[in-house]
Amino acid sequence: MQKAGMARLFLAAPELRNHAWMPQDYVFLKLCEVYEEACLRRDVLRCSSQKDNSALLRSEKKCKSIEAAAIAYIREHQKFSGII
Repeated sequence: MQKAGMARLFLAAPELRNHAWMPQDYVFLKLCEVYEEACLRRDVLRCSSQKDNSALLRSEKKCKSIEAAAIAYIREHQKFSGII
């Protein structure tokens, strides 16, 4: 789940790819896992034969929120580490 979430995240923000600290950072890996779970739920809603637009919109919003949090975490970690 973590690797899949990381891959999705880097598709959204390719400029933030693979820094040495990422595979060892528990918070980052947990964000990737939660992001992947949310994206999978969203994908199920997108493919569902019985569309629930309000649920899909909530799911899209949750995915974007987690994505933004993960990107902010990476950028903050880079600043703190002096890796800009």
